Amino acid sequence: MKHNNLLTSFTLLSLLCIFCTSCNDMEMAKKACGTWESIRIVEEDGCKEKTYYDFGSVKGSIPGGDLKETTYFTECGEVEDGQEYNMQCKSIIEGTWKIEVGDIYFTYDLSTLKVTFEGISFPGADRLSESLAQSFIKNYGQSLIQESIEELKEHLYNWYSENENNEDCYQNVNIKGDNMSFDATDGVIKLIRIK
Repeated sequence: MKHNNLLTSFTLLSLLCIFCTSCNDMEMAKKACGTWESIRIVEEDGCKEKTYYDFGSVKGSIPGGDLKETTYFTECGEVEDGQEYNMQCKSIIEGTWKIEVGDIYFTYDLSTLKVTFEGISFPGADRLSESLAQSFIKNYGQSLIQESIEELKEHLYNWYSENENNEDCYQNVNIKGDNMSFDATDGVIKLIRIK
């Protein structure tokens, strides 16, 4: 008889813990809905990236929704005549997100990955930058632009698909007001709500 009571108590306690965790996940998921901006990342080669996460509304009883991830890349380079340039590209990928036991999961639909050329600028060439940009695109441009887009798209495709089921898990989600953070393998990702 004691064994049955102990088993029943353990089962009830386990169910209570699951219920409390589920409630906390749903509460956190509702706080996460909206558009968030990441802190700018600067790579060793001077390239920059800034990512925006659109966490769609929670639907039903699942603590998550649709995901749209937009990243702006600025690649620094130099052409044969020594002229430095900054080329901007944008990637967009869609999928879903959910929070489970305090961790956030992104699942990507690789068929939605798009990379586009956003423009080119020349540091230190304020007034002439438009004519320089047009000249650059005419002389070097289309093949270099297309090559850069294809390389970036291949890199991103491989990055998004390297995990099982195209899913990334980030741990220890923390949302306080308009600030969100979670742990990634290479450090803490910090986001600021913009909508």
